Amino acid sequence: MMEEYATALAKRISGLFQYKLTGVYLHGSLAMDCFNPEISDIDLLIIVEDGISKDEKKALDDLFLKEYRGDHLPAKGLEVSVITRGNVRPLLYPTPFDYHFSDMHIDAIRRGDATFPASDPDIAAHIAVIRTRGRALIGEPIESVFAPVPHTIYMRAIYYDIQDAETDILKQPTYMILNLCRVYQFCINQSVASKKEGGEWGLQSLPVRFHPIIQKAMKAYAIGRTWKTAAEEEASLTDFAVYMTSSIRGKSINLLNHDDNLKI
Repeated sequence: MMEEYATALAKRISGLFQYKLTGVYLHGSLAMDCFNPEISDIDLLIIVEDGISKDEKKALDDLFLKEYRGDHLPAKGLEVSVITRGNVRPLLYPTPFDYHFSDMHIDAIRRGDATFPASDPDIAAHIAVIRTRGRALIGEPIESVFAPVPHTIYMRAIYYDIQDAETDILKQPTYMILNLCRVYQFCINQSVASKKEGGEWGLQSLPVRFHPIIQKAMKAYAIGRTWKTAAEEEASLTDFAVYMTSSIRGKSINLLNHDDNLKI
């Protein structure tokens, strides 16, 4: 049902841009078949032929804010970025964007004073997911819109999200455990994985001493439960973060220094 809703929303977005729209593309957990309405959001990239106007930005704000007044969105709502086609083919990194909407910024957007950086390193990772697992909800085919993502760029993008893992894991254990697993998985076999798939890989490939916390993270993720870190868990979580960040740094050197011939 959520993908049907996302498709209907994409059609409404298309009506705002008409011929300027290249397409609306689904990525994230809904595209990777691990969506949970209790903890997930709907992730969209909107690609346009030219930059968007203030009126078009206002129209997007109005559309998405109206959706937040209903009861059909998942717990984390929407995360949407608008990008000019020329910035995804050829791919610029960090990728510039023209507009952003997300649950994290909802209050500032409602006040009309939301500000964003000019570019986002995460967008390259989103594009890799679109190219491997995503859906074109409306518009041109994925292969004709998005340039391949070099392994070096994808590695930089996903590493950006775990660079503070040793402190973040105590605040967001479920997210960081599964994210560290999927980042390390990419270092080993260059597969673009979901958090769920990263956890499954971790149980098969990582030392047995880490299995209890990986299993707990996977269970919390599956049922949408918040994992509040207990004092007696902090040592094992920190041990995991230290082990994983050290291992990722060691394995990522070859990817980061590669000649970019390998692409997603």
